Amino acid sequence: MTLEKALVVLGFFVAAAYLLVGIIGGLSLSHWDDASASDQILWVSLLVGGAILIVAGLRISRRSPWGAAALISVGALAGALPIFWTLIAVVLAIALVVLSFLYARRTTGLAPAPD
Repeated sequence: MTLEKALVVLGFFVAAAYLLVGIIGGLSLSHWDDASASDQILWVSLLVGGAILIVAGLRISRRSPWGAAALISVGALAGALPIFWTLIAVVLAIALVVLSFLYARRTTGLAPAPD
């Protein structure tokens, strides 16, 4: 599996997960009994916004690898923030950030040449 393919597969998986968790969690009324409306809006916005940033980064990855790495990183970390307690979200976000920077380095020629 190539680095680009791994980035795209993991990126779309994480974006879909953030989007689903954001929508389902935002619509679940029992989840928000003790929380204010601003907490609910912030939670949903971070998850859905993170998903959108990841997809936007993946879309521009061939044209602007460093811009894509920035968008993917911000999206991955923003989406992981409200669900950090799951730990898997944090691990996936870190893996996505690392993959995006490795892809950007390799694409722009900043990576060392293979022996």
